[in-house]
Amino acid sequence: MQDHLQDLLQRFQYSEQLRETAVFRILFGGEDPSQVMADLDIHNSYTLRNWVSLYQRKPQTGLLTLPAMTHSQKQDMQALKQRNAELDQALQQANLLILALNTMIEVAEKELKIPIRKKSGTKQYRSSATTRLPR
Repeated sequence: MQDHLQDLLQRFQYSEQLRETAVFRILFGGEDPSQVMADLDIHNSYTLRNWVSLYQRKPQTGLLTLPAMTHSQKQDMQALKQRNAELDQALQQANLLILALNTMIEVAEKELKIPIRKKSGTKQYRSSATTRLPR
């Protein structure tokens, strides 16, 4: 009985690499999710939708992605206009994220006195093997 339960649990645990492969094939390859499920032996469509949803929420972490357009979508003017609007929105989100990160860095440097940004003109560290000692 215990072996059977362990076998069931392992059957539904997927590696991070498999998850990424599935998500990339759907978002960037434009593949049909049901085909990806069949190819990669994913048993539950909810699981796959969840992975895609989690990946699409990564703009908060700085990674912005949009699914690839299919050939027929590239030929359709309405689809191109929609894609343009999606790209504009992604650009606005990226700019907002950049502003928030720069503000956070400025606050940390000013109030917490934590040097984060590299100062221009700083000297590169030399290893002792290349540094010459004064005579």
